[in-house]
Amino acid sequence: MAPEISTETKRDLLAQAQHYWHILLKWKWTASLIFFVAVAAATIYTFMLYPIYSASGTIWIEDESNILPFEEVQTIEAGPNLLSHTRLIRSRTLASETIDKLKLYDNPDFAGKSRKGAPPRDPSDPMFRELLVQEFLSNLSVFSLERTRLVDVKFNNRNPRLAAEILNAHFDGYIDMIVRKRYSASEKASEFLNTQIAEIRTEIEQREKELNQYGSEKDILPLTAAETPMVTRISEVNRALTDTTLDRVNKLNYYGQLKAAPFGEIPDAPGGSLIQRLHEQYVTLSRQYATRLGTVRPEYPEMQRLKSELDAATIALKNETENLIRTAYSDYQTALRKEHSLRKLLDDLKNEAYKANSSSVVYNSLRIELENRKSLLDSLSKRQSETDVSSRLKGLEALNVWIVDKADYPLMPTSPNKLNNLLIGFLIGLAGGIGLAIGLEYLNNTVKTSRDIVNSSGLPTLGYIPAFEAEVRPKGPRGEFARIGQVFLGKNERKRTVRKKRDKAAGLLESKIEVNTGANNDVPIKRIELITKLEPQSIQSESFRSLRTTLLVSSPPGKIKTLLFTSPLAREGKSSIVSNLGITLAEVNRRVVIVDADLRKPKQARIFSKIGNAGPGLSRYLSSYLDPAELAKPTDVPNLHLISGGPFPANPIELLTSERMDSLVAYLKRSYDIILFDTPPLLAVSDALAMGPMADAIILVARGGRTPVQALKQARQKLDAHKLKCLGVILNGVDLLEQDGYYARQYYHYSKAE
Repeated sequence: MAPEISTETKRDLLAQAQHYWHILLKWKWTASLIFFVAVAAATIYTFMLYPIYSASGTIWIEDESNILPFEEVQTIEAGPNLLSHTRLIRSRTLASETIDKLKLYDNPDFAGKSRKGAPPRDPSDPMFRELLVQEFLSNLSVFSLERTRLVDVKFNNRNPRLAAEILNAHFDGYIDMIVRKRYSASEKASEFLNTQIAEIRTEIEQREKELNQYGSEKDILPLTAAETPMVTRISEVNRALTDTTLDRVNKLNYYGQLKAAPFGEIPDAPGGSLIQRLHEQYVTLSRQYATRLGTVRPEYPEMQRLKSELDAATIALKNETENLIRTAYSDYQTALRKEHSLRKLLDDLKNEAYKANSSSVVYNSLRIELENRKSLLDSLSKRQSETDVSSRLKGLEALNVWIVDKADYPLMPTSPNKLNNLLIGFLIGLAGGIGLAIGLEYLNNTVKTSRDIVNSSGLPTLGYIPAFEAEVRPKGPRGEFARIGQVFLGKNERKRTVRKKRDKAAGLLESKIEVNTGANNDVPIKRIELITKLEPQSIQSESFRSLRTTLLVSSPPGKIKTLLFTSPLAREGKSSIVSNLGITLAEVNRRVVIVDADLRKPKQARIFSKIGNAGPGLSRYLSSYLDPAELAKPTDVPNLHLISGGPFPANPIELLTSERMDSLVAYLKRSYDIILFDTPPLLAVSDALAMGPMADAIILVARGGRTPVQALKQARQKLDAHKLKCLGVILNGVDLLEQDGYYARQYYHYSKAE
């Protein structure tokens, strides 16, 4: 029974799945582009390919010992040597023979069409020949079926008829190659006999001419009683010479077969002979060694013992074969010497007849010699015929490889497989899109979650501020609200909420456009940084109120009055955090003053643009003798005052660390409940570090998806180096989907309360 998964594990798995789902939603356009490019490329590639047809056939490789002698079974059996047969089918020699047989070098379906104006192709060109062989082998496939003696062979070509013809011709060439290899000795014997027969025929023709010429010149008469014994002796010696010559030819033929035969193959070896027993022992040991080699290593004692026995059997078989060859050669030399002695005796008898000046004896001697030559020719011709027939019969009986199925014309193309290619393109596009999305996400080494903040700086996360653009600027054809609604809301509620939020966003954008163009100066100025005042029911406003609660309850009342806000880098949304947090603090009856201490790029006066730069500003106060009471100006938010940055000074850091600044901070602590300092980025300039001792606590602002992890880490290191207290980090501009949909769900429930 499978172990039950705990609730905590299920929750972790669900959170992990939601995390990856949100990554895909974030990079959906990039992933979709990769997906469609892969599918389109696979589709174009598939439909641009020529259709390829595969002609297939099957070969059977037998290894039964009742068909071949025991040794030949070991030579070409289908078990351990099946791989040898598959390689033989794919051999370059056999491929070249098939190319020549069908003249494929002239076939455009195989060799391709020649370019116009190009010289004619030369089949004997080595480079062209090599290309043809490589093309042939690249289209030839050989598969051995497991646990069978069958081998499937396929050949691919765009012409189905040509593919079948090539494969059938290749099968025929394969069979012929095996026959030639197995019975090359018989072929050599047949060639030798043909040579001997041709020589004897030439000799007979010459003797017939001599006999006819001699008979006509001498006017031959019948033999006398004295001449008859000499003719009889010549006839007997001539017959003996013919028999000896035939014996010499047979022994020379046997000697030649022994030398040309493969190792251990002895033609016409009698059963039970020593050479046959040695050969059976050699084959048995070879099989045992090859069988055990698949499971036992060669260095094991058992394998070494078997190898030594095999080597001993090999040496014994080799020695016995050499003995047989020497014996055959000795028999041939004996027959040759006997032939020479009889030929000498015949020549002596002829000379004796010539000396007796008997024309009849000479004539009859020539006639008898001619008849004996004809008899020898008949014997050799019969022997040659028997050798050819025996070779052919042995080839048919002993060949253990034959064609089971010849290639037929393929009716349907096997390539390209359109459905398979499209499926591969789909899978590659899907995997590529998902992989690229996840890769881009993890290559994006920026702060996105509270886990990133803790891992990089070790500081707690005080709160999240969702991205304003996600609420104001619709994304895609239906907007970002449509995406949120599709994920979290029901069908009816989704339509109502999406429509309402889209209308709100459109109204806010219209108000901004009117202000920027000056179409109606009486309309109250609405800035995105003042979202808590302009859109108090939005999710950002709720996030600022949650942040306000965190700050108020995290310390005893009156313990922390001055808060210094800074960020590692510029454009992190620090000023908008300060302005909106000041509004939310003022809403709970706290007297709040915002001090724009960023004298290099002051923004608070622009945010609260109704006030403008009418006040003297912080830089003017620090560089003159103004009264602190005249510095802070009220805003249109009750209980909220603002000290703007003022004119740009030449030495901002000296002003911020002056005694006038210390006096101003002391005055503000007496006059207000909470003081919020908006300072420059921490890693850009040292203004925030210089003002750090004046504040009760420092708050870092990081922007989700923009602030590098290393930058936040360096900011924490700088604060620690100056021994400044950092209360925590506010993560600004958080994507709704980055935090596992938490804010989207919160927004939904908050909207229902409306």
